[in-house]
Amino acid sequence: MIYGGNRMDVANVYVDFKLAVEEGTSFFRVLAQCFIYKDSHDDPILIGEASLHLFNPVKTSYLDLCGEADCLSDKLSYSLISLEKFCEVDKINSIVAVFHTLNLKEPWDEKELSIAIYEKLEDQLSLLNVELILISNSRHHVIDNLTSISPYYTELGFTSYNIEKEPIIMYKQISSTYVEIN
Repeated sequence: MIYGGNRMDVANVYVDFKLAVEEGTSFFRVLAQCFIYKDSHDDPILIGEASLHLFNPVKTSYLDLCGEADCLSDKLSYSLISLEKFCEVDKINSIVAVFHTLNLKEPWDEKELSIAIYEKLEDQLSLLNVELILISNSRHHVIDNLTSISPYYTELGFTSYNIEKEPIIMYKQISSTYVEIN
């Protein structure tokens, strides 16, 4: 086992971010590769990946972002459209992240390690001045796996926002900002 009873005991976890601008948009596509070192002399082992989009509503109007998101992905579009339902978009002062996936490979897909990897990703995103993280399922898939894994995200500090017969969206504010969540 590579960690003790506390997920903060995870040793030698490294996350490598690859950023690319989504051509013709104001979005950054991010691939975060999660590595672990079993001991200090071994090569890193790729244990999983996360994908997400970053955007800055201060630099681009909210309406323009919604239009751009609609061209990229249904989940991204739904997340942006939903954003104004639970916070004041015009008071967001920095970057918003929309998570699409966090997948760990077997045998590394244990819950405690998954939580530790997510926390490492969140710590590094806060260094990029990300203030809000969103996770949603698609507007075309109201019953989706997010329903069954929402307790996992609740444990990570996410708040669920959903209206009956609409997809679930979960959010987490990770930096102290002036944005008010309703």
